[in-house]
Amino acid sequence: MQPPATYVHSWHCTLLHGEFGVYPSKGIRYALSLTQTGLHIQRLVPKPEDDQRIVVPILDMVGCHTLRRGSSDTFAYFSIFTYPLKKKKVTMGSSRTRQRTVRTFRVDEESDYNKNKAVAEKWAIALKCLIQGIPISSETELVPDLLPRTRRLFLLLNPCGGRGNAFQQCHSHILPMITEADISYNLIQTERQNHARELVQGINLEEWDGIIVISGDGLLYEVINGLMERPDWEDAIKMPVGILPCGSGNALAGAINYNAGFEQAMGSELLLNCILLLCRGTVMPMDLVSVTTCSGTRCFSFLSVAWGFISDVDIESEKYRHMGSARFTVGTMVRVASLRTYKGRLSYLPVLDGHRPICRSITLAANGSLVPFQRSQLHRTISDMGLCEERNVMYKRSSASYDTNELPSFETPSPGSPTALHTSSFPFDSLSEPSNQEGRPLHRDVASTNHHQVNGPKDDLIPPLGQPVPKTWVTLEEDFVLVLAIYQSHLGADLFTAPFSSINDGLIHLFFVKAGISRASLVRLFLAMEKGNHIEMECPYVVHVPARAFRLEPLTQKGILTVDGEQVEYGPIQAQMHSGLSNLISGSNRIMQKPLC
Repeated sequence: MQPPATYVHSWHCTLLHGEFGVYPSKGIRYALSLTQTGLHIQRLVPKPEDDQRIVVPILDMVGCHTLRRGSSDTFAYFSIFTYPLKKKKVTMGSSRTRQRTVRTFRVDEESDYNKNKAVAEKWAIALKCLIQGIPISSETELVPDLLPRTRRLFLLLNPCGGRGNAFQQCHSHILPMITEADISYNLIQTERQNHARELVQGINLEEWDGIIVISGDGLLYEVINGLMERPDWEDAIKMPVGILPCGSGNALAGAINYNAGFEQAMGSELLLNCILLLCRGTVMPMDLVSVTTCSGTRCFSFLSVAWGFISDVDIESEKYRHMGSARFTVGTMVRVASLRTYKGRLSYLPVLDGHRPICRSITLAANGSLVPFQRSQLHRTISDMGLCEERNVMYKRSSASYDTNELPSFETPSPGSPTALHTSSFPFDSLSEPSNQEGRPLHRDVASTNHHQVNGPKDDLIPPLGQPVPKTWVTLEEDFVLVLAIYQSHLGADLFTAPFSSINDGLIHLFFVKAGISRASLVRLFLAMEKGNHIEMECPYVVHVPARAFRLEPLTQKGILTVDGEQVEYGPIQAQMHSGLSNLISGSNRIMQKPLC
């Protein structure tokens, strides 16, 4: 079905058109046409033998800066920073990754610098509006007031996340890209467990437009629960949060990447996708789940609650943390070789929706080192706020991941080139084994839920632990291999566990695997989960149930329970969905968007 003609016209009509030279000058001129979706570039001089045109998608752009070469130069310039996907040769075939490209155009039609500057600024404003999702048309007067003030982000970096290279990734990828996007920031390197939790309880939230964690999912767990511990938690939890994946699992980053429509990615490719989305800055609601443990401790979870196989792998693989995400593969193989079962009682409030299966089995085929800056004794921090009023954006980078050789050829100017014009109590508690902290790093990707009392909305769907669940709930008592409650699409960057889940669907997706499944079938299940194909497989031992709330009562004396990958006290645990309680910087326009500022 074709969209209405008026829609096609409004979407593809030209917003701006102009003819410009390039920097450095090589006698080359281009015709530029800007539409809602991209920048169309055609070479005019020298005239190409064929119709040589390229289109730079708005989705690949992070920013645009206006520039001037020197005080005596009458020309003005504008540089466009993009990160297109390019083919990358690898040992086995090829893949695609994002590589930096800078295109600098020279505005030279007038002999008066101020007139050329006005044209350059007009193009920069239009491009920034499109990048940030601010609606404009060919009739819009392109003035600076269209743009929101410079965004201010509070960045928290865990130096021990993943393989411990978060600080290096921050300096080589993250800070340069958000600078190109005209984002101001304050970067703090956390020094211990719960440091991030303490920091977000004390900051003035009015000074910030978002809190971003540069780590794995555990640091975001600290941030969310720190916000819920504030006296002003109702306002604090609405502070947009984001994640730039530099940890081991990176589940939420995988969900954000999927929500944006990108192909599944890992490592630096996933990181670059997430930075690109962060620069776009759009925000969507994110579901949180209130979790109550056997001692009455309450916390808020954005990812999952796990018992059995998955939580065993998560915690027991800590010894392989130096391997990064590969630690989970090794941990899985070790645990499959010595498969355990756990007796327990699972109760849940089903989703009474005719459009959703209440309970289904999944079919399984038969075959089947940089030195951080020191600012204070409390924490190490880096900030661009108040340090300068201008940014020199025309510079070279030494990173091999960047490439400026895309047709047409534009060179990245060297230092000394034009400078920026504008910156823009249960008995199980006594039966659980104490967790072994020996051999673990002092700062993990996760924060303990002990000794913290969070606030939050009332759990109106679940009775207190110790009281029976309502008769409308479903209860089953089984020997389980694993029980997983998940509310994101991904359990890890490479584990597409719930393809039908979205960031704000208001559902807890319960997966459980019953005893009796073979080791081979379990391995095939997790291999298929890498692409989300496990949903199409057949196996009576694997079940998915959408729910609003659940209670899990372990009947086996020893085991591991995790919330967002963090080990919590062992015993009865229950949880309830609170839909859209938080806000997530997703950068995606696919579901619901609103400007970050």
